[in-house]
Amino acid sequence: MSLYYEAADVLTAPTNKGGSLKSRVFSKKDLKSPPAQVYALAIETCKWSPVLKEVIENADILRLERKVST
Repeated sequence: MSLYYEAADVLTAPTNKGGSLKSRVFSKKDLKSPPAQVYALAIETCKWSPVLKEVIENADILRLERKVST
């Protein structure tokens, strides 16, 4: 389960330090999951972000569950 939290952390972290998504993932030393898996999940999430957003909005998930993750 930490894979999903780590990918979410990478995607929500401020980008003021610069660098690509790939360099930010592979430069993190505190990852429990393999960096390649975190990067793959993050890049697929970015790719499908518009679809995921539409599904979440249409399913009204956030009304039922305000905070999906802890």
